[in-house]
Amino acid sequence: MKRRRYNIFVYSIFGVLLMLFSSCSTSKNTFPNRAYHNVTCRYNVLWNGQQAFKSAEAEMKKLSKDNYTATLPVYNYPDKSDIAPALSYLDRTIEKSSKAIYKHSMLIRGKEYVKTIDDAYLLMGKSNFYKQDYVAAQRIFQYILHNYPNSNTYNEAAVMLARTAMRQGYYSLADEQLENLHYLATNKKNKKFNRLFNAAKAEYHLTAPDGEVTEAIDYLNNAIAAKPEREFRNRLHLIAGELYESLGQQEEATQHFKQVIKKTSDYNMLFCAQMHLASNYDGSESARASITKLFDKMLDEKKNEDFKDQIYYAYSEIARVDDDLDARKDYLAKSVSASTNNNYQKTFSAITLADIYFAENDYRNAQHYYDSAMLSIPKNYPNYEALQKKGNFLKDLVLKLDEIDLQDSLQRIAKMSPSERNQWVRKMIDEYTEAERRAAAEEAERMLALQNASSYSNINVNANNSGKWYFYNQSLVTAGMQDFYRRFGNRKLEDNWFISNKQVISFDDMMVMNDPSLAKDSVEYDEDGNPIPKRETDPKKEQYYLQDLPLTPGAMDTSNAIIANNLFQVGFIYQDLLEDLPRACEAFQSLVTRFPESEYTPSSIYMLYSLNNRMNNKAKADEYRQIIFSKYPDSDFAKVIQDPDYYKKIAERDKAVEKYYETVYEQFNNKQWREVVQAADTYLPQSTDHNLKSKYSYLRAISMGQIYNEDSLIRGLQHVVSEYGDEPVAELARVYLASVDPAKLVDSNPQAAEAGASEDSQAQPAGTKPSVVPVENPFVYNADEVHYIVLLVQSSQLPIQTVKLNLTNFNKAYFSLQRFNISSFYINNQQQMITISKFNNAATAMDYYNILVKDPVFVDDITNQNIIVYPMSATNYTAYYNNQLGRPFYDNFVKENYFK
Repeated sequence: MKRRRYNIFVYSIFGVLLMLFSSCSTSKNTFPNRAYHNVTCRYNVLWNGQQAFKSAEAEMKKLSKDNYTATLPVYNYPDKSDIAPALSYLDRTIEKSSKAIYKHSMLIRGKEYVKTIDDAYLLMGKSNFYKQDYVAAQRIFQYILHNYPNSNTYNEAAVMLARTAMRQGYYSLADEQLENLHYLATNKKNKKFNRLFNAAKAEYHLTAPDGEVTEAIDYLNNAIAAKPEREFRNRLHLIAGELYESLGQQEEATQHFKQVIKKTSDYNMLFCAQMHLASNYDGSESARASITKLFDKMLDEKKNEDFKDQIYYAYSEIARVDDDLDARKDYLAKSVSASTNNNYQKTFSAITLADIYFAENDYRNAQHYYDSAMLSIPKNYPNYEALQKKGNFLKDLVLKLDEIDLQDSLQRIAKMSPSERNQWVRKMIDEYTEAERRAAAEEAERMLALQNASSYSNINVNANNSGKWYFYNQSLVTAGMQDFYRRFGNRKLEDNWFISNKQVISFDDMMVMNDPSLAKDSVEYDEDGNPIPKRETDPKKEQYYLQDLPLTPGAMDTSNAIIANNLFQVGFIYQDLLEDLPRACEAFQSLVTRFPESEYTPSSIYMLYSLNNRMNNKAKADEYRQIIFSKYPDSDFAKVIQDPDYYKKIAERDKAVEKYYETVYEQFNNKQWREVVQAADTYLPQSTDHNLKSKYSYLRAISMGQIYNEDSLIRGLQHVVSEYGDEPVAELARVYLASVDPAKLVDSNPQAAEAGASEDSQAQPAGTKPSVVPVENPFVYNADEVHYIVLLVQSSQLPIQTVKLNLTNFNKAYFSLQRFNISSFYINNQQQMITISKFNNAATAMDYYNILVKDPVFVDDITNQNIIVYPMSATNYTAYYNNQLGRPFYDNFVKENYFK
């Protein structure tokens, strides 16, 4: 009985306390309220946020791939488009921090009575910083500094504010912020703050335009002295060692590298430190012997298989110090070929070697290694766009040089006597047959060796191997390999390796195999309707070697035209892109000498005049000047030599013409149809600008349709198509004509259409006037406007509800704190438009876009164009919906404005 009364008493007290605490107010400053909110905030809501933040940091660590070919940054920031796996944790952190503030903050008369609220703000700010939403992070850190000046989070918030400014490129603000904190770092014995402050100062001096390496080293040493956690301390040691090394202070660098080797558990960092330590080479024989011995040993170790590219690069640095250029190039080539998974090292070695060849004017080898670099280069590699551009124009140069060499070779063979040519063909066939025979013999020998070793496969797999994993038993692995080779032969490691004949057979091919009568005529025809002979693909047939030879005068003329065209373009690549003026002269001179009647000859002579002037070869320049005046006295080249402002005057004239067109186009937008027709009739007879004439003709056609009737519009648009079929406006005309009832189309004869387009005096107004066809791109770029993300879905290929469900799941995973609206509707018979709304500006829309297009759920459908994803401003959204004929413009509009 007493026990029962005691239990009732305890439960009653517990219920009263529960009622008291469940009704705790954040606006009344009482002890129960303070106790409840402090405990609940710290050990419930905020604790959950801190755990989510730790998970986010772990994910960010996985995403951060260090580039050991360059000096490491103090902090590694992944690309914004790659942080998707951490977003859900960061959003949860922000959600819990916000909840802690909203439900538990007791800010009464300007004083906060819940001690962990400033921690919640700091956690929220750091989460936004890691999300790279620097504006939100800056706002939160500034709020902490303003409202919690005496809290334990003030110092860290101040340092984070400076780091935020650095990430935004506001280095002067970051420097000012850090200078304000300098006295705290020197006067206080707060090791955590000292670590954060000195690391931030080091980051400033390594990234700011006015940063000093020596200052960065001092701050790195201060941060190391404050004893950060081991992994970060090793990173700082490595950076300090690299900086000392760059200053030539080898002794100090060695001390830091030894600390890394002694303490780190990260093999990549350990290997990097070993490479730096070994590379502190002074050029002496003893040092070379010691280092090469170490490198040779490292090359032989199985664990360094993935690091051979770095070892060979270190060898190349020894060769650089020894001034042995050939050895350096050889080691760099080995570094590129030995690379397995280190894209930074492969790119760095390839670009270094390409730069050497480029400096030697060996453009073919330079292009080869730039091309290798472009296959592996990470998007955040320094000067990525410049390297890509350089690689592209070198590739263009080499392709043109190869085409010139090919045509020269074909002409040389074509000019042989028939007997010499037949002898050459037989020689090529014999060489191919011999190479084929040798390959077959080598394969037969390899298969025989495998058969002789086949007895290994009859091994008792359980003998003496109890508890041992299969791949640790070398005899079993060998036996398995022999059995594989016996059954499948030597197969390349690739997709579908088990299929020996990978010829792709289409559904149509299978139908023809079943019913030969369904076979289509495979003969191709030229412009005159003559059948084109089928190309021979068998290297053992004579026709394989003869089919491209220019054996007729017409074929020889075509070959010469190809050579002249490529020589002309090669000259400009040498001049404008490579600034190799002597080689540019060689190309233009070769063109002039070999093809004096070519259409490119006058331009080439002028370029030779200009280039020799630039190289101060006045006598040669005067020689080409006289050729221009004697052979081409009325050309633009002669005029520009006589009047250096000749092209400037032409440009001013063209500008006046363009301005007049803008006036006419404004009249068109104001629906001044008759004024537009009058202006077009005045301009068209006297103009020679084909593109501008097409625009005037198009404006005139639409204006005629507005003044009179649809027949006038149709005749005018047919005239545009017939006269200006290769101009952009012709495509707009075709789009409209395709929608017209065929019975309304008039004779497509150009003269009839032109006559019809001029019948403004006879045409009679009739009924409803046609709607105006779009003339220009209807879309405008405004990065600050509200944006949407739009998905164009092929509704015949994908169920729209499935796509919307996948989008909902995507938003929950990566953008759980934001509330997006997802809607859809048909825009034509084949496509539905899904709209995700809305985003504050283009930048936030692109953040969403970059993560969406990389999501595995959508990648395949985006690649196959079952889904097309666009960022779209509110204005352009309306234009896209209302203006069906203008939609084809949008794809290029996005590429030009959102992916510059």
